[in-house]
Amino acid sequence: MGGIESALRERLEMGGCTPVGGGEDGPELWFTPHLNACFALPSGIATPGAANAVLRAAGMEETF
Repeated sequence: MGGIESALRERLEMGGCTPVGGGEDGPELWFTPHLNACFALPSGIATPGAANAVLRAAGMEETF
């Protein structure tokens, strides 16, 4: 797991998001309390732009 992906996972967990499933053959699914919904976390996040897109999907402030 790359540095950006590790930092993104840490940021999501600190923001109250939790993994809820998936990840075997597709993206991992996470729940966000900010939107009371699930969002996809694809594997191989390697750019700040991709990390910020995940944070937007989670209803969180972009920080990368």
